[in-house]
Amino acid sequence: MSRRAAILVALIGLSLTAGCTSSATRPVNEEHKDALKELGELLKALNDEGTKPPANLAALEPVEPRIPLAGPAIRNGEIVYLWGAEYLSGGKQVVAYEKKAPTEGGLVLLQDGTVKEMSAAEFGSAAKAK
Repeated sequence: MSRRAAILVALIGLSLTAGCTSSATRPVNEEHKDALKELGELLKALNDEGTKPPANLAALEPVEPRIPLAGPAIRNGEIVYLWGAEYLSGGKQVVAYEKKAPTEGGLVLLQDGTVKEMSAAEFGSAAKAK
């Protein structure tokens, strides 16, 4: 193999492995992020109105038109909402999360409306709203 061919093979090999890093970061599911944000906004609005948040799936139905992304995601299990969990300014307990969060890590919604990503270990040790 000529020197030029060897350099070409080496460069191709480097370019192929450049994108194969073992990063712990996973792409964020933007649809789930939007659904969690929307749910957070609903919980804040319900709090401002003096209305209790849904305590079960049946109680979700009247407010579901206000959450066109989150409602179906909760119904199909992609988003887990801790029934009855309320908005709390400055609250840091988990009120909803992607179904994969307990095992793989994922997005969570905190009581104060913040959406953040947690590892499975962080999720396991995070306080959950009741």
